[in-house]
Amino acid sequence: MLLVSSLVYACGDNPNAIVQGPFKDSVFNNGVICFQNSPDKKDIYFYQSYSSASGNINKIIDTFIYSDAPAEVSSVFFTTIAGKRNVVVLLRWNVNYFTNGVQYPYYYEVKVYNATKDSGYELFLDSDRDPNLSGFQTKHNKKESNYKLDSASKIREYLRTKYGE
Repeated sequence: MLLVSSLVYACGDNPNAIVQGPFKDSVFNNGVICFQNSPDKKDIYFYQSYSSASGNINKIIDTFIYSDAPAEVSSVFFTTIAGKRNVVVLLRWNVNYFTNGVQYPYYYEVKVYNATKDSGYELFLDSDRDPNLSGFQTKHNKKESNYKLDSASKIREYLRTKYGE
């Protein structure tokens, strides 16, 4: 029984801090990904865990940092882009900015990670490489305008259209 429970919590370093996951990742041998709160609950760590010839790998792929508020993982999904397996993460921060009568409740960012055979996942696309992968939800005169890529289906369609399958 001990072996089974260690496999269940093989992702990350603290099973009590899991925000989302673990999600089984068939690209890697015994592969899983998960997202955990940092000890102070301000940041979120993106972990990947899998078996390799050199042993079990359990590493942080990225850290989503506190920026005016803690990051929130809104959506996580796998998709193929240009023939490669990717993990897509939709993040949001509750920012509550006000300027010129416009309220900005949330800031969103999409991050896309390529699977690589030797090192797990690495950042492939983010708002630095594609400015459409970030934006704000806005409210002006009681009219709300959501960020255009605020769901997995919208993100998947955008990535397919711009970068191919």
